[in-house]
Order: sequence, then structure tokens, then C-alpha cells
Amino acid sequence: MSGMIVNVRLFGILGKLANKRLVALLMPESATLGDVLAELGKRFGQEFVDRVLRAPRELHAYCQVFVNDNQVDDLETRLKANGSAAEVGIILLMASEGG
Repeated sequence: MSGMIVNVRLFGILGKLANKRLVALLMPESATLGDVLAELGKRFGQEFVDRVLRAPRELHAYCQVFVNDNQVDDLETRLKANGSAAEVGIILLMASEGG
């Protein structure tokens, strides 16, 4: 299987739930943002998924996701390596965090 490394940066409560701030995933070349979130859910559990998605394949309004520094709302967005890896940042902006 040909694949790419996806570096996911987790901020705030997501980093605490995962017990890490940076996760490196090996994903297929055709991976979408939704695929990455599904893999993170498998690794870190339902509470993690519930913080990011309000419905299957639909982000919470307070969740901001960046792919290669561009904000993305569509989970069908295909990831592309930016250099050696694709970079995904997931930020939850809770009211207490200025969101």
C-alpha cells in the first residue's frame, strides 16, 4: 500500500483526551479529512469523536480544522502531502477559550 504520513496536531481538550499533542498517522494516498478523523476516533475513543463531530461526517461549529494551514470544513477534502507529510491541525474553540 502506498501511503503518506499525516501529522495531526491536537489542541486543548483533544490533546488531553489523546494524552499527546502530535499524532503521526500512515494513511492511504487517497485519504480524506474524514478518514483521518475516523482513524483518530479508533485510537482515542468515542469521547474524542463526540468532541469533534456533532453528527456522522459533520464537524461541530466550535471545531476548526486546518489542513496544510488552510481552514477546512468539508470532511471529503482529500489530503495532500505538503513536503514529506500532510499537516492537519484540529482546534476546538470552547466559549471559555475565546470561541
